Amino acid sequence: MSKIFLKNGCAQMSLPMAEQGRRHEIDFLRVASFGLLILFHTSLLYGTRSWHLNSDDPNRVVDLIAVASHPWRMSLLFFISGIVTASLFERRSAGEIRSARSRQLLPPFIFGVLFIVPPQIYVGQYDSFWERMTYWEFWTYYIHGGIQFEHLWFLLYLWFYTLVWSLMHRFGPHVPDKLSASLAGTLRGRWLLLLPVLYLTAARTTLYPAFGETLDFMHDYCAHAVYLPMFLAGALLAGHASFWQEIDRCKWRCALISLFSGTLLAAVVLTLPRDQWPPEMLIAMRMIRSMFQWCTLLTILAFARRLITRPNPVVAYLNRAVLTYYVLHQTFIVLLAYLLKHSGLLQLWSSIPVLLATCLLCAMSYELKRFLSALANRLHRSSGLADQPS
Repeated sequence: MSKIFLKNGCAQMSLPMAEQGRRHEIDFLRVASFGLLILFHTSLLYGTRSWHLNSDDPNRVVDLIAVASHPWRMSLLFFISGIVTASLFERRSAGEIRSARSRQLLPPFIFGVLFIVPPQIYVGQYDSFWERMTYWEFWTYYIHGGIQFEHLWFLLYLWFYTLVWSLMHRFGPHVPDKLSASLAGTLRGRWLLLLPVLYLTAARTTLYPAFGETLDFMHDYCAHAVYLPMFLAGALLAGHASFWQEIDRCKWRCALISLFSGTLLAAVVLTLPRDQWPPEMLIAMRMIRSMFQWCTLLTILAFARRLITRPNPVVAYLNRAVLTYYVLHQTFIVLLAYLLKHSGLLQLWSSIPVLLATCLLCAMSYELKRFLSALANRLHRSSGLADQPS
């Protein structure tokens, strides 16, 4: 998932402003997005939004971390995942990609849901529900009817969206090529901003009030209506020079709209609780949120493409480690918060220690994984040599 290659062939399909080869800005954005996710989940401990555990002294200012990042962060991840997936079709068949994605995404998802997520649920509701149950009794109950995806939903959704993209290729490469050319031709001028914002506003206005964001794969209609098009847009537009030239041309306009809409969202969140918003204001805020979501995504893509053109060893290392960090980080955050809360220390000042400790535990876990993988490979090679006839 970390290597990106540009298309060879006709000029209109090559990406601008970079030589053919690895897309270093995509590596950086992937790492930065997952790093921001760790910060976001840490902030939920100290803001006013109800979560697994909350500080006894919630701070509304901390909510600004969610306001500033949540509307666009997952959309950006799905968009760049679409870019990566499209690049894989340069070198592999649809069947090979489905198999590779299944091996990459499904084992950590299944393992995480069975063993990484349950501790979050147990300690997060321990005082209310599970105090009289051992962890084994809770886990048995969880397996038989209380399974939750929590933060790991992204892996399942990404696997399914990759499946959808691969199935499109069963009708022949001309189908995604035609869709790609049509989409790139449509998203030009004012339509680059207007059409996606209108679509996102319509989805958020019609689907979100009825269904919300459930993280229930079969019934998460609003999330699928947003994230599947983001993934497909990334896959379809990855190789179109006209799209990348257009967002580069509009980058300052997008940045100003992003700044304006984000500031407006922050001001409203700080001054007026959500349950006091009148219906007209709620619709307006959903449109402003959609503006912020799309324009921030375009701004980040455009400036990252301009500024990040060289490899970075730290980014390369973290790009390999990011899946381990993603699977483990939320459980580490909740467990650390539980220890602090029962010591009376879950106050705002503890946010930085929790964030740093979470990153440290994730780093140690990744290094342990690397060590065990290297050891297993060494033992496998030794076993293979021992089995050879003398």
